[in-house]
Amino acid sequence: MKINIKNVNVKTLEDFNLQEITEMWNRCWLGYYYNMAYKQEHMKAWLALSQVSLSRSVAIFVDNRVVGFTLLSIDNKDGWIAGTCIDPDYRRNGLFTVLLRSQLNMAKSIFLKRIYLEVLEQNYARKIYQSVGFVDVRQLNVYRAQSIADFNDKMLQIHPVTLISVDEYFRNRNHAFFNPAWQRREGYLRRHGNLLAYINQTKTAGALFAEEKSGLLLDVWSSNLAGTEEVLPTILQWSGASFSLTNQPNDWISTFLRAHGINPSAKQQEMCIELS
Repeated sequence: MKINIKNVNVKTLEDFNLQEITEMWNRCWLGYYYNMAYKQEHMKAWLALSQVSLSRSVAIFVDNRVVGFTLLSIDNKDGWIAGTCIDPDYRRNGLFTVLLRSQLNMAKSIFLKRIYLEVLEQNYARKIYQSVGFVDVRQLNVYRAQSIADFNDKMLQIHPVTLISVDEYFRNRNHAFFNPAWQRREGYLRRHGNLLAYINQTKTAGALFAEEKSGLLLDVWSSNLAGTEEVLPTILQWSGASFSLTNQPNDWISTFLRAHGINPSAKQQEMCIELS
């Protein structure tokens, strides 16, 4: 809805406290495809896990009221949008474009080379990202508590997997040339803590869990079909009735899941902009 907007300005989130950030987050995400509401403890955990730089993140104000924000995470010369949204009452007034351009200018001022983000394929915001210079990189699949109650392929053999150190896990993953999305980068995953890492006997596939093998599946990769067929049946067996995994590219893992009737509950586009 078009409204009469005056006194628009943008500034960083450096002086915002946790309560203010949580209120801003919850209000702006109202009406999204998923429930994005956070309690303060969840917001604190998200900021820490994503290593958001509040001094480099920006908010847009209308008449001294926050009506949108962008949270920027930094990894060396790369940036990642850890959340960005406009208050539903202020959408379709060009404010999102102003917000994004302000964030890009901030990123350029600290000499970042590129910025990544993920967006649901059906989200209208994707067009706005394209309008300011973001381009599609690849599709990422989201398996959100995907039902696998019917998965019972007796032809698939359960192979033994070995518990290994987290350091060894990432060494082998690097050798497989797996190209992770931002939330599957090594530094991001290590911040979870209490990780359990597993690998197959030929060291061509592995999986990473938070705290316990039946807990949150954080990462899974394979360098070939054989490795996938060794690791995934075991993971699915551990998962019980449902399977969850985010940011999985179209690779051996997603191909195996699709072949056995486990399809993504949502699809995202990973997008990137190169900053000059």
